[in-house]
Amino acid sequence: MTIRGNKSPGERTNVTNPNRPTIFASNRPLYILDGFQVEGIDAVNPNDIESIEILKDASSTAIYGAQGANGVVIVTTKKGSAGRVKINYDAFYGVNTFDFPKARTGEDYLRLRREAARTINITDDAAIFDGPGELAAVQDGRFVDWLDLVANNGSQQSHNISVNAGSEKTTVFASAGYFREEGMLRGNDFNRYNLRLNIDQKLASWAKVGANSQVVYSRTNNRRSPIGQATQISPFGEAYDENGIVRQFPLPDDETTISPLADERNDLVARDNSLNTNIVANAYVEITPVKGLTFTSRIGTNLGFGRSGVFNDMTSLTQNNTRISVASQSTSNTQYINWDNILNYNKIIGDHNITLTGITSYIQRDGESLFASGQGQVLASQLYYNLSATSTAVTRSIGSTFDRFNNMAYAVRANYSYKGKYLLTLSGRRDAASRLSPDNRVDFFPSAAIAWNVFDESFMKNIKQISNLKLRASYGASGNANISPYSTQSLLVPGVNMGFGDVPVNYYRFGGRIGNANLGWERTTAFDLGLDVGVFNNRINATIDWYDATTSDVLLPRSLAFSTGVEDVYENIGETKSKALEISLNSQNIVKGDFKWSSTLTFTRSRERVSKLIDGRDMIANSAPERNSLLLGRPITSFYTYDKLGIWQADEAAQAAALRVNSATGYAFQPGDIKVRDVNGDGFITSADMIYVGSTVPDWFGGLQNNFSYKGFDLGVFLMVRYGQTIDADFLGRYNPSGTGNGPEIIDYWTPENPTNDFPRPRRNATISGYAGYTGYQALNFVDGTFFKIKNVTLGYTLPKSKSGNSVYDRIRVYATANNLLTVSKSHLIRDYDPEAGGSENSPLSRSFVFGLNVGF
Repeated sequence: MTIRGNKSPGERTNVTNPNRPTIFASNRPLYILDGFQVEGIDAVNPNDIESIEILKDASSTAIYGAQGANGVVIVTTKKGSAGRVKINYDAFYGVNTFDFPKARTGEDYLRLRREAARTINITDDAAIFDGPGELAAVQDGRFVDWLDLVANNGSQQSHNISVNAGSEKTTVFASAGYFREEGMLRGNDFNRYNLRLNIDQKLASWAKVGANSQVVYSRTNNRRSPIGQATQISPFGEAYDENGIVRQFPLPDDETTISPLADERNDLVARDNSLNTNIVANAYVEITPVKGLTFTSRIGTNLGFGRSGVFNDMTSLTQNNTRISVASQSTSNTQYINWDNILNYNKIIGDHNITLTGITSYIQRDGESLFASGQGQVLASQLYYNLSATSTAVTRSIGSTFDRFNNMAYAVRANYSYKGKYLLTLSGRRDAASRLSPDNRVDFFPSAAIAWNVFDESFMKNIKQISNLKLRASYGASGNANISPYSTQSLLVPGVNMGFGDVPVNYYRFGGRIGNANLGWERTTAFDLGLDVGVFNNRINATIDWYDATTSDVLLPRSLAFSTGVEDVYENIGETKSKALEISLNSQNIVKGDFKWSSTLTFTRSRERVSKLIDGRDMIANSAPERNSLLLGRPITSFYTYDKLGIWQADEAAQAAALRVNSATGYAFQPGDIKVRDVNGDGFITSADMIYVGSTVPDWFGGLQNNFSYKGFDLGVFLMVRYGQTIDADFLGRYNPSGTGNGPEIIDYWTPENPTNDFPRPRRNATISGYAGYTGYQALNFVDGTFFKIKNVTLGYTLPKSKSGNSVYDRIRVYATANNLLTVSKSHLIRDYDPEAGGSENSPLSRSFVFGLNVGF
């Protein structure tokens, strides 16, 4: 699984399976919480989790059918236990620091302006400013470091208390938790409250029942990120007035350039607030009527209630250009129902162990939402309420949605082992998905797996160094139908004024996408080989897995001719292939007295490619081809743009002038301009010269975890590396080639005295049709995202218990953790940004320092 974090408080972590590539359908794994499907586990209190298991091979995921096509994450929460009451309290507090890059300010920014002006022979400082306000600010030395002002150290805190109790027949686990996070931008925060109750009751020797429940309430405050604005605008002017109040406009004679701090003037300028409640409740009954036969029936529900409100005043960052306030509010309700019935029979006959399992599973999801918006709110204090009172001079809008999908499945599985040495698993699952067409919504997904415990063979007895050896192989099919519930139906959009004569009438037309009554399953077949080996009494254990998967009948939107009046239709077209090698090595390096040292090394090398596209084409270009195109033979997430070779140097003037943009009358390159490859050698740089330049999929990635312990002390260090990925560093695009805008200080631009190959020379008055409008500039954004991180260091100490047995506590542990302690990027251009998060300007390098306490009574 690939995990990509984020910097927005409360935002869901993105987890995907790189070995199950799909294009437009979701490739998020299936989450199973206490036996029931949920949309994610971000809301689960980490202190409530007993175990997490990840299933990836074809055989183990096949029993989950369509939902398990992208892997399965099984989360089991804690249960109560018989014995005395146990109480645990866990808490931590942490500080998040962010290393924002510096934008140009003072003399550094003036040099950029002067260099741009020098290209058109302007040398007088007074002529390079955009008005008397800028000139006066420079003369008075009034400069602002905007990035320094918008930055904010974040924080996290968590408190959790749990109770574990029970008797021989009844066990109870209960917990309550609180979590708060403040983000890197002032006004961004997230609060979450958790309650959990798990009860298990033994009714008789042959019957037991149980119920698990969780209630989570969260509140999120967001704001528009001012980082882009803080990076681009000039540093001239003042951020605050003489009374310390934020100025809406840094320069008195410029009311078009708004301050990045404008939304901080008061709480009524901009507001983005979300409230969410999530309830998970399930119950089960388990009956064992005869020895070896067990019947389990489980039913559960997952309820979600959300409300989001957004208000932006006419003077906010968002609305300053239109000078019209906007407000909107939306509500959403979702309900999952999951009912599983499992019949399991186990029989041991001599050396033969046979287990047969039958499963029925029904899942239904209902979702509805209501949205309303208005413009020209009369009173800012009304925020996103009383939308009917918004100005009638502009349009109000209201909308609502409802969607439902369900899935019915029947599955069987047979496990057989002989003497524990030879193992065979056969399974099959019949899935029916309402999202697909009636004729194609039912499909069958079989799988098979074999394993050989070689270590148990007699010929292994004399090989003392080997303590475990097992070979595994599996083959299976799974499906994916994770698309919009109504992709088989056409969307009708209402209209008016298609009249007969002078009388307008209502009418309906197709929306942007029409339905496909023949839509079927996206199908993945996967072959897996595995090896488990242990040596030296299992002091060293290794697991090696090789995956080979093909996804056919890929769910893709097919573009249609303009004459049809619609844009596209979903069809089962296309194919992807992926291969991966995963290695995990665990070792007990030192076990000597009170000192222990263990290590875990992981390595993954994966390859994915689009192996078939529509109508034999080798490329599907979307609206932003440099980022969203599908290329035959390349990974799904590929970058397609110009190949940047560097910057044209002074001794290449003649060669540069011979190359033009688009045509013989186009812009002729000069020393200091960006230099890209003329792929077809025709002497012109056009879209025909765009090529594949990289992908977010790394060549390989790995991690190393070292754990040390000595008496009561423990130390954990986790290192990670990701090699060969390309990232879209959008902040590099903040560089303005006309020299009138600002940009990150890290950008080193070309001048005759500084012949760098990083960024081109700024040119005053560059026009959109010429140098500044040259689309080759997009090549500047894509850089090598290889990096190394000291991801996590944790030092803890556990207080020893009293030897007399009279201690009032069972366990007390204190610890300190540092996250993202060091990041080293291969490219110097992204040294201030986090390549793990993709290089976004909203993801600067961050570190967190956490102090925690665990107490058990």
